[in-house]
Amino acid sequence: MKRVLLLFIVLIYAFHSSGQVSMGLRSGYTAASLEVTGETGGGTGETAGGYTTFHGWHLDLVINVPVYEGLYFQPVIRYITKGTGFGRPQPIKPELSGAYVPAGSKLQLNYLELPLNVVYKFPLGSGKVTAGLGPYVAAGLKGRYHFNIVQNGRNITNNSKQVQFSRKANDNLAVVRMYPWDAGANFALGYEFNNGIMLGANYSMGMTDVDRSEYTTSRNRYLAVSVGFLFNREDY
Repeated sequence: MKRVLLLFIVLIYAFHSSGQVSMGLRSGYTAASLEVTGETGGGTGETAGGYTTFHGWHLDLVINVPVYEGLYFQPVIRYITKGTGFGRPQPIKPELSGAYVPAGSKLQLNYLELPLNVVYKFPLGSGKVTAGLGPYVAAGLKGRYHFNIVQNGRNITNNSKQVQFSRKANDNLAVVRMYPWDAGANFALGYEFNNGIMLGANYSMGMTDVDRSEYTTSRNRYLAVSVGFLFNREDY
């Protein structure tokens, strides 16, 4: 991932030096979740409820490279928090009555993400409407799994574990292991004002399994809204 980013930086610098590229920064709110299929209890007796929205944020470096009239290649270097919240636990099994049982609270996953969008821009009003799509790849940086210890429906303690992104399996119960890479498709819609202000929204649909559980398959999903500013305009 570092080599890919370095190559992009070199290429973008070359384009920018020739005046053919515009760049900007944007940030905003992220509503993330996991699409989970399989036996969510993991066969361990843990309580498992529904999945809820995880409220996160993102920071983008946006790059516009003109390709043809109105058509652009738009790579984005994005720092983002993904993850999921967990709903109310399901009733525990009768044989576990009185036992101390772990129940998930939320899972926070921090990624460095690289969406590679093809974007079309067309003039409308005091700016341009933008619409695009493309693939993305992301590298896991760090994370935290928050959970409660529950007895007969009562929270006894609040706890958390570090998330480690690794290709290797590990039986260390003090950490949660997840695969280091995420990839999928990205869809974007926005508006660029002539004064450089950007408004946008995008939906990201992960297509790779990011957890290491043999019982479940988990794919990242998120909807993001952003506001930002272009440092320069390639069409000026």
